[in-house]
Amino acid sequence: MANAVLHDTANFLRWRLVPVRKLTKVKNRLVGYPAPPRRATSFDPARLEQLRTLGCCPALPVDPDVVGAIQEIYMPRAEKVVPTDKGHPFTSIMPPEDFNADNPVFRLAFSDDILNAAEAYFDGKFSFASIQVVRSFPTEGPLRESQKWHRDYGDSQSLHFIMYLNDVDSDDGGPFAYIDRAKSRTVNRSPIIRRLTDEQIAGEVGDDEYERFYGKAGDAILVDPAVCYHFGSRCKTPRTAIFITFNTHVPYTEMMQPLGSNRARAAQAARKVRPDLSDEYIDSILQV
Repeated sequence: MANAVLHDTANFLRWRLVPVRKLTKVKNRLVGYPAPPRRATSFDPARLEQLRTLGCCPALPVDPDVVGAIQEIYMPRAEKVVPTDKGHPFTSIMPPEDFNADNPVFRLAFSDDILNAAEAYFDGKFSFASIQVVRSFPTEGPLRESQKWHRDYGDSQSLHFIMYLNDVDSDDGGPFAYIDRAKSRTVNRSPIIRRLTDEQIAGEVGDDEYERFYGKAGDAILVDPAVCYHFGSRCKTPRTAIFITFNTHVPYTEMMQPLGSNRARAAQAARKVRPDLSDEYIDSILQV
């Protein structure tokens, strides 16, 4: 019993206290992986300024043929997801076997458009945090954790590439919702990682206005979830979306699963997808 209490307490300290996350980053900076070698890249300066100022900007359009190939694989899987009445209001439908050179989501993650965005935003000092396809489903009752307003604490600076695989053109579809970087700074700080209701965050920022990312299948956005308060998966109709996430090369937390346990497999596949990238570069961004 005592061991269980200690284990639960340690998990609380690790996952819910901001100072513990920051101390982990200090440790990772001392013993962590080096930054990847810089390479020549291009990223629209206006979009980079928007990303740095607001914490979000539109992503470049994805080839419709690529979107179609992804939908062909993942939408049938998404339809088989069974909603749960507790826990996360979503399920990942991208298993480790999909980290291969033929998989269109994996190839998209290593495309120049996405890597160049990460290169620019992190000034070259970045690593993958996760590559996921997520099916969100309708829920009943009180809001669950990720459905409340929060910031992500995987790192002090993060980057989501979010692309819808089905049309999300109304609130029923569960659009990704966020408030920009400047407005997020007005939310009261706390040593405990916060999860806020609509009423709580409206009281702290002074209004109930926020942005919603609506879009057709294939539309995408870049957003820093570490600086922008946001919520997701509040849907009345199911939503399927790609989440490709980056942190700095010395993040607060370990790489998310299943990528974290399969980074060596991913590195081998990435060499086939991007033979133009050096082994050192690929190993660094996948922390192999």
